Amino acid sequence: MAEMAIDYVDVQLARSRIRRYLGDPTPILRWRAFEERAGLPGLKVYVKCENLGPTGSFKIRGALNAVLALPDHLARKGVATHSSGNHGAALAYAARIRDIPAVIVVPVGASPRKIDLIRQWGGRIVECEPTQEGRETALSRVVLEQGCVAIPPYDDAPVIAGQGTVMDEFLDEVPALDYLLVPIGGGGLISGSAIVARARCPQVRLIGVEPRGANDTLRSLARGVRTPHPAPATIADGLKAFVGALTFPIIQQMVDQVVDVTDEEIARMVLLGLEELRMVIEPSSATVFAALASLSLESACTVGVILSGGNVDRAFWERLGVPSGPGK
Repeated sequence: MAEMAIDYVDVQLARSRIRRYLGDPTPILRWRAFEERAGLPGLKVYVKCENLGPTGSFKIRGALNAVLALPDHLARKGVATHSSGNHGAALAYAARIRDIPAVIVVPVGASPRKIDLIRQWGGRIVECEPTQEGRETALSRVVLEQGCVAIPPYDDAPVIAGQGTVMDEFLDEVPALDYLLVPIGGGGLISGSAIVARARCPQVRLIGVEPRGANDTLRSLARGVRTPHPAPATIADGLKAFVGALTFPIIQQMVDQVVDVTDEEIARMVLLGLEELRMVIEPSSATVFAALASLSLESACTVGVILSGGNVDRAFWERLGVPSGPGK
């Protein structure tokens, strides 16, 4: 059995470190329309709304924990990362709190909305080729040239511990879950969630969800080694990342099942979230709704769903036939 990158104590420490900067816990809603549609007596579906966090995604938790944990002599050098958007915005936000510079390596073609958020929080953007190799090469160059500290988007122990605080908050309010559905990109959120779930709610069936066009975690589990998707392509831009070297062993040992969903299913669930929960959610978030819709549930079970973010471009709404965006 591989040694885990973090344990539950690390998550508790992260929570105490970042709490004052996050404010109140993100809301947890009952999805009563889904419960009624399922027609199962006693079914309860709870939705943890990370889309309503300070930067519009769960990423602020890991970024804050990593930045606040840096000793002063390293922090003053500044921080850097590669990101399709949400982690970059979160790192810029965290760096601003500590009054240090942040450089964000962003792939060409990234979401304009997320780029705007990075700039809003004071991050400096460096563009790179839209591949994993392109991201990592550009980040290495930035770190070498500028001497700043790299804060990876998911494959980093303080980041994983920070992401685990989502689940720790969830279980404070809903202490007993039968199922938990979590999106998978690089694996930081589901890894942190798994560490907490196995410590506090070990009976829960933990299900990871990824887009079919970027299902590297499923491929990796099938082969037993990390195996990239040959050409990641999905509307869930936040889930294109290759599952991490630290996160994969946690997923292997602690996650019960990983499923994938199509872009068509994801798009439908973005609209359903808008219609039934009155919330804007990213395609990455909608993956868990798509998986929930096809899950065989029992009566009187309790389901938890983590919505990872809500930063959506106007162009995406136009593709869905909502030309002016929601509420217009």
